[in-house]
Amino acid sequence: MYENILVPLDGSKAAEMVIPYAEEIAARLDSQMILTSVYEANAANTEQLCHVYLERVAEQVQQQLKDWKPKQEKQVQSKVFIGKPADEILRYADDNDVALIALTSFGASGRSHWFLGNNVAKILQATSKPLLLIRAPASEAALKQKRLFKRILVPLDGSELGATALPYAELLGQALGAELVLFQVLEPMRLPLSDSEVTVPYSESAPEESKRADSSAYLNSVANRFKKWGLKVSSIVVSGSPANQIIDYAKANSIDLIAMSSHGRTGIGRWVYGSVTDKVLHAGDTPVLVIHPPNV
Repeated sequence: MYENILVPLDGSKAAEMVIPYAEEIAARLDSQMILTSVYEANAANTEQLCHVYLERVAEQVQQQLKDWKPKQEKQVQSKVFIGKPADEILRYADDNDVALIALTSFGASGRSHWFLGNNVAKILQATSKPLLLIRAPASEAALKQKRLFKRILVPLDGSELGATALPYAELLGQALGAELVLFQVLEPMRLPLSDSEVTVPYSESAPEESKRADSSAYLNSVANRFKKWGLKVSSIVVSGSPANQIIDYAKANSIDLIAMSSHGRTGIGRWVYGSVTDKVLHAGDTPVLVIHPPNV
């Protein structure tokens, strides 16, 4: 799932925030890191500058990987492309069996160059590859400990599509020794009345206790399967707005990564990119791993 990690860079320090996160995954899972940069054809002297920059960063990353894993043997590659950044990244990822695209995205810590603009949104919407999106630099304490991912939040909605992120989170949990926190949000039912919506409390639509019991049973069944494989797993069911609950829980409970599907159940309360996942992606500084379900 993480054999080849593509790390697009634009020469800025903000874009380089993703590097330590990609390094930890690459070191623990023996992945190949591919650093890439894209420049426009009419940019004078840019090609040579890109090559020099990427070669320098690649040498640094190769050395840093040995700090994560002394016996790391795979070489870090660097690729320079001419064209539109998002188009070239998408093309290379599709043509070269890239397993993960890791990049810096919007966050509370400011913005960089082309990478933090429309290109990230275009890549996110157009690719079928998993994306690791970083919005803030890793803490000095986490870097010193060589453990950036200690707790992984996995929002679920009970559907097969919503559970697409589970195998990816499971593998990271095993490789990184991270705890998986399975998370489900019970939403109030919304009924359309003329041009407005009315929120119906659980007590008036269906017993909240029953819904919570069903959700807990579902999460526990997933947790028990993972616990048999030696993973540390916990689960929690809350009520409210899914996006807000995910964001608030991650912030209040030292979550290092949110791993979630870009699609979920259909119909009322669906979890789809453009609603829940979209809001989570654009709020706070917690890294997000977005998994695209197949054939969706």
